Amino acid sequence: MSAAARARLAAALAGEAVARAGALDEIDSLPPADALDLVDDALAAAVVETLANPVRAEQRRAAETVASLAATIPAIARALEAALDDPRQRLRWGAAFTAGRARASSPGRLWPAVREAMSLEDGDQRWAAAELATRLASADGAIADRLREAVFADPPVLRRMALYGLRDLAAPDLGDTARRALDDGDSSVRLAALAGLVAAPDRDGDRERSARLVAARVAADPDPGVRRAAAAALGRLGVALPEVTAALLAASGSPDAALARAAVGARRQLDGGTVPR
Repeated sequence: MSAAARARLAAALAGEAVARAGALDEIDSLPPADALDLVDDALAAAVVETLANPVRAEQRRAAETVASLAATIPAIARALEAALDDPRQRLRWGAAFTAGRARASSPGRLWPAVREAMSLEDGDQRWAAAELATRLASADGAIADRLREAVFADPPVLRRMALYGLRDLAAPDLGDTARRALDDGDSSVRLAALAGLVAAPDRDGDRERSARLVAARVAADPDPGVRRAAAAALGRLGVALPEVTAALLAASGSPDAALARAAVGARRQLDGGTVPR
């Protein structure tokens, strides 16, 4: 392949969306031997640069192509690895997401960019990062430990997403972790902790311990959304302890109509549908 072909493709990769997509497709469609001959380190860097695209749909499409190319072209795998240390968060995350798909880097190498993305207010990046963290943790116990540590780290959005990651991982100690997080000062983290408690396996009376703590939240949590979620969680926990039924009975008469509905619904679940609506 000629230097002119490399220069043409590099220019297209730096151009408008249609040109970028066309250049990626052109490289991806080459026979393996031709692609290896074509893609030097400079062109590989230009390919990986497309992962910094601020348009989410275009970034994801680029990630799919780059992941495929990284599996067969060492220069692109090297450029992808280098991008994990780029000063730009968007490219660091794009590289981590792509390398995770391609299994082109170790989980520990990807974790810093994944953790960073889990801390963002950008919901799409945040949830995609939590999903990747769960996949990495399922393959590497050290990443599962990093997720547990993140439940008690700053910022609150990271704590929340780490809890959801542990929930989706079905971590065996999820109940213990979520019960500790139920005292978090941030209401969104407490909501995630409730979701974790509902999903946690019942080990040695775990659900009873959880139900007692959740019942206290129905009456005393300072956030109305958490009180409602706690009432609903009691029905899903399925443990009809005296303190649980008392908390739900009191909440059924609450002036907060949404809380009252959640409490009545939970009582119906616990009583096999015998509580009137």
